[in-house]
Amino acid sequence: MANIFLSHAWKDLAIAQDLEARLRAKGHQIRLPVGTAAAGNWRAKYTKALSTADVLVVVITEAALASKNVVGEIGAGRVLEELRGTLLLPVLAGEMDIPDFLSDIYCFRLKGPDDTERLVEELEKAIGDNVNLSPRIFISHRHRDEPIVAALAALLEQAFYVERNDLRCTSVQPYMLTPGERTSELLRSEIARAELVIGVLSPDTSESNYVLCELGASWGRDVPTFPVLVRGATYADVPSPLSERHSMSLENEENCLQLVDYVASKTSLRRREGTIGKVAQQAKALAVAAQAERATVSGR
Repeated sequence: MANIFLSHAWKDLAIAQDLEARLRAKGHQIRLPVGTAAAGNWRAKYTKALSTADVLVVVITEAALASKNVVGEIGAGRVLEELRGTLLLPVLAGEMDIPDFLSDIYCFRLKGPDDTERLVEELEKAIGDNVNLSPRIFISHRHRDEPIVAALAALLEQAFYVERNDLRCTSVQPYMLTPGERTSELLRSEIARAELVIGVLSPDTSESNYVLCELGASWGRDVPTFPVLVRGATYADVPSPLSERHSMSLENEENCLQLVDYVASKTSLRRREGTIGKVAQQAKALAVAAQAERATVSGR
């Protein structure tokens, strides 16, 4: 399902809340809840939410056209459409004319309060037809660490509702690349759009140009990046400039559980209810896997 940023004027809060509820019911994630009061640097939080969204839905009314924030978000959406394929879906409320600056973009219409369900069905189809969903979490790792990464993916599956497109893990099914895809271009794009990059670091990570490039790309694009240590790796094995960031060893069961909390705070994945025992069991399995001795099979 898609990550959606919903832009609207404050006067159109009721319309936006109705759209939000119906889009959530379809399984989509809303990057910032409608009407949220973002504490701290709210502008930075709105910018981050918009820049990592797959879809920008904009409620267009006279109030919206008079709002500098809404107009600015539309402008940002047009740039993001070119840079990273963000899908811009303007929704015209009532019978108002299409604004000149949106005349080249297909606009949807909301004819009245009883028309929302039909509108959401149209938006749903447009999203399904046009959005190339990027993973919420990108796991960078050496392929020789596949057993550890498989255990990490299993932990995330126990703790969260995870769909196939939510993770990119190039050595673990079903999160591998599709045959025929252009690897370097796709991975670069997915890293830029990910909500979180987890770097699985072992004592021999420095031998992998792929992992170093992936982590360098995530740092360069200011994507939240969390290094985790396995197979006896220490802070000395964390490549610069990520060495400035906190990292933890997955060889410790408690750290594995803390990682779940960190993922919950940094991504839009929904946590599963009533799975504490299963999550604890999988955290223990991950800690055991992370202690494995260095693999003898050559890998990426």
